[in-house]
Amino acid sequence: MLTSRVGAACFLVVGLFLSSCVSGRQREPAPERLVGIFGGMGPEATANFYAEIVRLTPAKKDQEHLPVLIYSLPQVPDRSTCIASGSREIVPYLTHAVRKLQSGGSSFIAIPCNTVHYYHADMQRAVRIPVLNMITETADAVQRQYPKARTIGLLATNGTVRSKLYEHEFTERGLKVLLPQNTTQQCCVMDAVYSIKSGGSKQMQADLLAKAANELIARGAEVLVLGCTEIPLAFDVKRSRVPVVNATQVLARAAIREHQRSS
Repeated sequence: MLTSRVGAACFLVVGLFLSSCVSGRQREPAPERLVGIFGGMGPEATANFYAEIVRLTPAKKDQEHLPVLIYSLPQVPDRSTCIASGSREIVPYLTHAVRKLQSGGSSFIAIPCNTVHYYHADMQRAVRIPVLNMITETADAVQRQYPKARTIGLLATNGTVRSKLYEHEFTERGLKVLLPQNTTQQCCVMDAVYSIKSGGSKQMQADLLAKAANELIARGAEVLVLGCTEIPLAFDVKRSRVPVVNATQVLARAAIREHQRSS
Protein backbone atom coordinates (compact mmCIF):
# COMPACT_ATOMS: atom_id res chain seq x y z
CA MET A 1 0.00 0.00 0.00
CA LEU A 2 2.84 2.40 0.93
CA THR A 3 4.60 1.63 -2.32
CA SER A 4 1.47 2.35 -4.33
CA ARG A 5 0.94 5.65 -2.50
CA VAL A 6 4.55 6.71 -3.13
CA GLY A 7 4.16 5.74 -6.77
CA ALA A 8 0.95 7.74 -7.06
CA ALA A 9 2.61 10.73 -5.41
CA CYS A 10 5.57 10.52 -7.77
CA PHE A 11 3.22 10.28 -10.71
CA LEU A 12 1.34 13.35 -9.48
CA VAL A 13 4.56 15.36 -9.08
CA VAL A 14 5.79 14.35 -12.53
CA GLY A 15 2.41 15.18 -13.99
CA LEU A 16 2.42 18.61 -12.40
CA PHE A 17 5.98 19.20 -13.66
CA LEU A 18 5.07 18.25 -17.22
CA SER A 19 1.93 20.34 -17.05
CA SER A 20 4.01 23.29 -15.86
CA CYS A 21 6.42 22.81 -18.77
CA VAL A 22 3.57 22.72 -21.28
CA SER A 23 1.98 25.77 -19.69
CA GLY A 24 5.36 27.48 -19.81
CA ARG A 25 5.62 26.86 -23.53
CA GLN A 26 2.14 28.27 -24.03
CA ARG A 27 3.14 31.40 -22.16
CA GLU A 28 6.26 32.08 -24.21
CA PRO A 29 6.65 35.84 -24.66
CA ALA A 30 5.28 37.02 -27.98
CA PRO A 31 4.39 40.52 -29.20
CA GLU A 32 0.75 41.39 -29.57
CA ARG A 33 1.51 43.07 -32.89
CA LEU A 34 4.23 41.99 -35.33
CA VAL A 35 5.38 44.00 -38.36
CA GLY A 36 5.86 41.80 -41.42
CA ILE A 37 8.32 42.95 -44.11
CA PHE A 38 8.38 41.29 -47.52
CA GLY A 39 11.85 42.16 -48.80
CA GLY A 40 14.56 41.15 -51.20
CA MET A 41 13.59 43.54 -54.01
CA GLY A 42 16.45 44.36 -53.58
CA PRO A 43 18.20 43.18 -50.45
CA GLU A 44 20.08 46.42 -49.75
CA ALA A 45 16.88 48.41 -50.10
CA THR A 46 15.22 46.06 -47.60
CA ALA A 47 18.05 46.58 -45.12
CA ASN A 48 17.72 50.33 -45.59
CA PHE A 49 13.97 50.15 -44.99
CA TYR A 50 14.45 48.33 -41.70
CA ALA A 51 17.13 50.85 -40.73
CA GLU A 52 14.61 53.64 -41.39
CA ILE A 53 12.05 51.95 -39.14
CA VAL A 54 14.66 51.76 -36.37
CA ARG A 55 15.76 55.36 -36.94
CA LEU A 56 12.24 56.79 -37.02
CA THR A 57 10.80 54.84 -34.10
CA PRO A 58 10.65 57.09 -30.98
CA ALA A 59 12.41 54.56 -28.75
CA LYS A 60 14.79 55.18 -25.85
CA LYS A 61 15.70 51.53 -25.26
CA ASP A 62 15.71 48.24 -27.17
CA GLN A 63 12.39 47.08 -25.76
CA GLU A 64 10.56 50.10 -27.21
CA HIS A 65 11.43 49.24 -30.82
CA LEU A 66 8.97 47.46 -33.08
CA PRO A 67 8.97 43.64 -33.28
CA VAL A 68 9.64 42.84 -36.93
CA LEU A 69 9.61 39.69 -39.06
CA ILE A 70 11.50 40.05 -42.37
CA TYR A 71 11.11 37.56 -45.20
CA SER A 72 13.62 38.41 -47.91
CA LEU A 73 13.03 36.68 -51.26
CA PRO A 74 15.52 38.01 -53.86
CA GLN A 75 14.40 35.29 -56.29
CA VAL A 76 11.25 37.26 -57.20
CA PRO A 77 11.43 37.83 -61.00
CA ASP A 78 12.29 41.31 -62.25
CA ARG A 79 9.22 43.48 -61.71
CA SER A 80 9.74 45.86 -64.65
CA THR A 81 10.25 42.94 -67.05
CA CYS A 82 7.09 41.17 -65.90
CA ILE A 83 4.99 44.30 -66.19
CA ALA A 84 6.34 45.03 -69.68
CA SER A 85 5.64 41.49 -70.92
CA GLY A 86 2.36 41.01 -69.08
CA SER A 87 3.78 37.84 -67.51
CA ARG A 88 2.06 36.42 -64.42
CA GLU A 89 5.03 34.26 -63.46
CA ILE A 90 5.80 36.66 -60.64
CA VAL A 91 2.50 36.22 -58.80
CA PRO A 92 3.21 32.82 -57.13
CA TYR A 93 6.41 34.26 -55.64
CA LEU A 94 4.48 37.21 -54.22
CA THR A 95 1.58 35.23 -52.80
CA HIS A 96 4.00 32.70 -51.27
CA ALA A 97 5.91 35.48 -49.50
CA VAL A 98 2.91 37.28 -48.00
CA ARG A 99 1.40 33.97 -46.85
CA LYS A 100 4.73 33.10 -45.23
CA LEU A 101 4.60 36.33 -43.26
CA GLN A 102 0.99 35.76 -42.29
CA SER A 103 1.72 32.22 -41.06
CA GLY A 104 4.68 33.63 -39.12
CA GLY A 105 2.34 35.80 -37.07
CA SER A 106 2.60 39.16 -38.85
CA SER A 107 -0.22 41.59 -38.09
CA PHE A 108 0.25 43.50 -41.35
CA ILE A 109 2.77 43.61 -44.19
CA ALA A 110 4.98 46.37 -45.59
CA ILE A 111 6.80 45.86 -48.89
CA PRO A 112 9.79 48.14 -49.61
CA CYS A 113 9.51 47.98 -53.40
CA ASN A 114 7.44 50.49 -55.31
CA THR A 115 7.17 48.58 -58.59
CA VAL A 116 5.79 45.39 -57.05
CA HIS A 117 2.74 47.33 -55.90
CA TYR A 118 1.45 46.82 -59.42
CA TYR A 119 0.47 43.43 -57.98
CA HIS A 120 -0.87 44.80 -54.70
CA ALA A 121 -4.37 43.40 -55.27
CA ASP A 122 -2.97 39.90 -55.91
CA MET A 123 -1.03 40.00 -52.66
CA GLN A 124 -3.90 41.41 -50.63
CA ARG A 125 -6.27 38.73 -51.89
CA ALA A 126 -3.81 36.04 -50.78
CA VAL A 127 -3.87 36.98 -47.07
CA ARG A 128 -6.30 38.05 -44.37
CA ILE A 129 -4.00 40.70 -42.87
CA PRO A 130 -3.55 44.20 -44.36
CA VAL A 131 -0.86 44.82 -46.97
CA LEU A 132 0.14 48.49 -46.77
CA ASN A 133 0.07 50.33 -50.09
CA MET A 134 3.35 52.20 -50.50
CA ILE A 135 2.09 54.21 -53.49
CA THR A 136 -1.03 55.49 -51.76
CA GLU A 137 0.90 56.27 -48.59
CA THR A 138 3.46 58.31 -50.56
CA ALA A 139 0.86 60.27 -52.52
CA ASP A 140 -0.94 61.05 -49.25
CA ALA A 141 2.33 62.20 -47.69
CA VAL A 142 3.12 64.55 -50.60
CA GLN A 143 -0.32 66.13 -50.44
CA ARG A 144 -0.16 66.45 -46.66
CA GLN A 145 3.36 67.90 -46.48
CA TYR A 146 3.22 70.12 -49.59
CA PRO A 147 -0.45 71.07 -50.09
CA LYS A 148 0.39 73.94 -52.46
CA ALA A 149 2.44 71.81 -54.87
CA ARG A 150 0.67 71.06 -58.15
CA THR A 151 3.46 69.42 -60.19
CA ILE A 152 5.30 66.36 -58.92
CA GLY A 153 8.52 65.02 -60.44
CA LEU A 154 8.88 61.24 -60.26
CA LEU A 155 12.09 59.22 -60.22
CA ALA A 156 11.17 55.55 -60.49
CA THR A 157 11.85 52.34 -62.42
CA ASN A 158 10.52 51.64 -65.89
CA GLY A 159 7.99 49.26 -64.39
CA THR A 160 6.57 51.86 -62.02
CA VAL A 161 6.53 54.48 -64.77
CA ARG A 162 4.96 52.12 -67.32
CA SER A 163 2.27 50.95 -64.91
CA LYS A 164 1.38 54.57 -64.04
CA LEU A 165 1.00 53.65 -60.37
CA TYR A 166 1.93 57.11 -59.15
CA GLU A 167 0.24 58.91 -62.02
CA HIS A 168 -3.10 57.36 -61.09
CA GLU A 169 -2.71 58.28 -57.43
CA PHE A 170 -1.64 61.87 -58.08
CA THR A 171 -4.15 62.46 -60.88
CA GLU A 172 -6.98 61.49 -58.51
CA ARG A 173 -5.71 64.25 -56.23
CA GLY A 174 -5.65 66.81 -59.04
CA LEU A 175 -1.85 66.80 -59.30
CA LYS A 176 0.35 66.57 -62.39
CA VAL A 177 3.21 64.09 -62.64
CA LEU A 178 6.39 64.85 -64.58
CA LEU A 179 8.55 61.97 -65.81
CA PRO A 180 12.11 62.09 -67.14
CA GLN A 181 12.51 62.11 -70.90
CA ASN A 182 12.88 58.60 -72.35
CA THR A 183 16.64 58.89 -72.83
CA THR A 184 17.15 60.29 -69.33
CA GLN A 185 14.93 57.60 -67.85
CA GLN A 186 17.03 54.85 -69.37
CA CYS A 187 20.52 56.33 -69.25
CA CYS A 188 20.26 58.07 -65.89
CA VAL A 189 17.53 56.57 -63.72
CA MET A 190 17.62 52.92 -64.80
CA ASP A 191 21.40 52.84 -65.20
CA ALA A 192 21.71 54.22 -61.67
CA VAL A 193 19.20 51.72 -60.26
CA TYR A 194 20.92 48.70 -61.78
CA SER A 195 24.32 50.07 -60.72
CA ILE A 196 23.04 50.33 -57.15
CA LYS A 197 21.80 46.74 -57.28
CA SER A 198 25.16 45.52 -58.56
CA GLY A 199 27.28 47.53 -56.12
CA GLY A 200 28.61 50.14 -58.56
CA SER A 201 30.08 53.59 -57.94
CA LYS A 202 27.96 55.67 -55.55
CA GLN A 203 29.35 58.90 -56.99
CA MET A 204 28.38 57.92 -60.52
CA GLN A 205 24.92 56.90 -59.31
CA ALA A 206 24.44 60.19 -57.47
CA ASP A 207 25.52 62.16 -60.54
CA LEU A 208 23.11 60.28 -62.84
CA LEU A 209 20.19 60.76 -60.45
CA ALA A 210 21.03 64.45 -59.95
CA LYS A 211 20.97 64.94 -63.72
CA ALA A 212 17.53 63.33 -63.96
CA ALA A 213 16.23 65.34 -61.01
CA ASN A 214 17.52 68.65 -62.40
CA GLU A 215 15.78 67.95 -65.69
CA LEU A 216 12.46 67.49 -63.88
CA ILE A 217 12.98 70.63 -61.81
CA ALA A 218 13.82 72.65 -64.93
CA ARG A 219 10.52 71.51 -66.43
CA GLY A 220 8.53 72.68 -63.41
CA ALA A 221 8.60 69.97 -60.74
CA GLU A 222 7.83 71.52 -57.34
CA VAL A 223 8.42 68.32 -55.36
CA LEU A 224 10.50 65.25 -56.22
CA VAL A 225 9.31 61.75 -55.29
CA LEU A 226 11.92 59.02 -54.97
CA GLY A 227 9.62 56.23 -56.14
CA CYS A 228 12.14 53.40 -56.11
CA THR A 229 13.68 51.95 -52.96
CA GLU A 230 17.13 51.75 -54.54
CA ILE A 231 17.24 55.45 -55.43
CA PRO A 232 17.54 56.80 -51.84
CA LEU A 233 20.67 54.68 -51.43
CA ALA A 234 22.52 57.02 -53.83
CA PHE A 235 20.40 60.16 -54.23
CA ASP A 236 21.95 63.28 -52.69
CA VAL A 237 19.07 65.34 -51.29
CA LYS A 238 21.38 68.34 -50.82
CA ARG A 239 21.73 68.62 -54.60
CA SER A 240 17.98 69.15 -55.10
CA ARG A 241 16.55 72.66 -55.31
CA VAL A 242 13.04 71.46 -54.40
CA PRO A 243 11.69 69.30 -51.54
CA VAL A 244 12.23 65.55 -51.84
CA VAL A 245 9.82 62.87 -50.62
CA ASN A 246 11.44 59.49 -50.04
CA ALA A 247 8.87 56.68 -50.45
CA THR A 248 10.99 54.36 -48.30
CA GLN A 249 10.77 56.74 -45.36
CA VAL A 250 7.05 57.23 -45.96
CA LEU A 251 6.45 53.48 -45.77
CA ALA A 252 8.60 53.21 -42.64
CA ARG A 253 6.49 55.89 -40.95
CA ALA A 254 3.33 54.11 -42.10
CA ALA A 255 4.53 50.83 -40.57
CA ILE A 256 5.29 52.58 -37.26
CA ARG A 257 1.90 54.31 -37.33
CA GLU A 258 0.08 51.06 -38.10
CA HIS A 259 1.82 49.24 -35.27
CA GLN A 260 1.14 51.98 -32.74
CA ARG A 261 -2.46 52.42 -33.87
CA SER A 262 -3.31 48.77 -33.32
CA SER A 263 -1.11 47.84 -30.37
